[in-house]
Amino acid sequence: MVGDVELELVSEGPNHRFGGIGNVLISVYWGAPDAAALEDRVPWVERMRAEYGQGGLLVWVCADASGSLPDAAFRQTSRAQSERYEGTIVFSASVIEGGDLLHGLVRTFLRGLAVVASRRVSTAFFDDEASALAWVEARAKPHGGPDVATLRNALETLRRGRLG
Repeated sequence: MVGDVELELVSEGPNHRFGGIGNVLISVYWGAPDAAALEDRVPWVERMRAEYGQGGLLVWVCADASGSLPDAAFRQTSRAQSERYEGTIVFSASVIEGGDLLHGLVRTFLRGLAVVASRRVSTAFFDDEASALAWVEARAKPHGGPDVATLRNALETLRRGRLG
């Protein structure tokens, strides 16, 4: 339990951990996951839509992320899910911690995904946790979502892997 809603582990792999908290799906990355990992999100999004109506994403790329950018299958699956859940996933916040070349490429990649996402998805990029969490709270709470403290606890739990 994190705050007044339970943090649900949605997907976990060597390069990622996804967790749902209220109407926010937090995606923590240490590298590019397989496109199949994105399919793990679908049941959670369906449940979130039934309970909350609308929600969004908090994407977190850790400073120690390594490897390559997501492949074409990942991009295609991401685009298809964006179209499928238009009107359900209505916001997306991204924080990329690192400042090296890979993290710069990830920033460019995520901005590119935002361009092809529906214009009905409010998208923002942040350099710090506090600003990102406040922005997410402002969009999630009107639909019954978590507050900043709950989001912070959920993010830290996912980053450390202490779930379950």
